Amino acid sequence: MVPGLLAPVSHLIPAKASPLGIYYTGVARYGDAFAQDLGNLFEAYVGRQLQLLSDAVVRPEIVYGRNRARSVDWIVVTDELVLLVEVKSVRPTRHLRLATDQRAKEVNRMLGRAYGQIDNTAALIASGQKEFADVPTDRPVHGLIVTMEPFHIVNAPLQRPQLPATTVPVTVCSISELEDMVTIDDAPVSRLLLERAADSERSTYALREALLGHTHAHNTVLNAGWDSYPWRDAAAAHMGSEPAGTVGV
Repeated sequence: MVPGLLAPVSHLIPAKASPLGIYYTGVARYGDAFAQDLGNLFEAYVGRQLQLLSDAVVRPEIVYGRNRARSVDWIVVTDELVLLVEVKSVRPTRHLRLATDQRAKEVNRMLGRAYGQIDNTAALIASGQKEFADVPTDRPVHGLIVTMEPFHIVNAPLQRPQLPATTVPVTVCSISELEDMVTIDDAPVSRLLLERAADSERSTYALREALLGHTHAHNTVLNAGWDSYPWRDAAAAHMGSEPAGTVGV
């Protein structure tokens, strides 16, 4: 018998190095502290992505009232829309992936509070709560819940009634969808969101559908992350050492 590792299902190897695989490995090793740190970092990362919107003012969460309560994680103000963004570093559990009879309970456990946080922040803005005085009240308010992994069909009519009702439109999207949305450069993102919400059918699709057919700039946050990896220099050195005429062959 040859010693070593056996991988009869080879496509599971890269999955182990995916965000999902790293999450469960980290929690198994470090427990809840890893999940908490990851959540804080993910929230900050979403803020960096939102700041790529050229026509928006991005505000961090607002602390208000005697009890020092907190608003949604990010408030994005554009000329046409106020977008309330709540960040959840969660991913679908097996109940959602396998559509078990516990799926409704699970999605409420993971996302229900985010819907409530958006609706509560919208109410505070509308009521003129003093800490929110800099947030305009003369334009529509929408909510966006950003998750680390996609929650498929979460916006669909069969799923939405199982989640808390809200007074403002709320969309769930994955971080990959947000990374694409913030780089659209041929139309205001706020207008795309308003048009999507006004369409009773398209508003139940994944957010990615509303991003199709548009041109995109480079995502400078992703570019900076890629450039920070050590293999980039190694790859550049290798390309420079190739004999003339062999690059790209």
